[in-house]
Formats: sequence, structure tokens, C-alpha cells
Amino acid sequence: CPDRLIIMAFVESFAPFFADFGVDATLNGAPVRGIFDNGFASTFSGMVDGTSPVLHMLSAVPVARGDTAIISGASYTVTGVEPDGTGVTQLRLDKV
Repeated sequence: CPDRLIIMAFVESFAPFFADFGVDATLNGAPVRGIFDNGFASTFSGMVDGTSPVLHMLSAVPVARGDTAIISGASYTVTGVEPDGTGVTQLRLDKV
């Protein structure tokens, strides 16, 4: 009918994306898969430089601040848990 607006929800699974582009990691001893980024970070107007490691993963995995993640043999503490509302959560990490 031309005078009706039909709205359909678009739902996409991110699992294939993580399968193709993710890395294997361990979160509190359990295997997980996620996108790891250890990009450059600068603070205090460039006076302090370093990295800002994050792991993007499916939100279905339970995680909390203080949890331990092991990625490529390096240990990290979860310092932030940021779900984005789409089914993906970004974990802010601090290298141990």
C-alpha cells in the first residue's frame, strides 16, 4: 500500500567478522576472539607518549574491570568495559 511506511530492523551477526579478522585471546582463562589494537596514544599536549591497547569483542562474553586478558603472550588488566549497543564491546587494557 503506497501510504504505509514499513520499517524493518536490520540485524547483522559480527561473528564472521571476528572469525576472519580477530586474534585468539584468553579472558579469565576462557578462550575468546577479538580485534586487538595497540595504537599510539599521546597525552598532556604530546609530553607523554605510549600505546592505548584495546580489544573489541562480542558483547555476549561476560567481562568486568579487573579481569585478566592474555593476547599474543602478553598479559593485560581490563581497565574499562565499553559496550557500543551494537553487540560489540571495547575493552580498554593496561599491560601488566
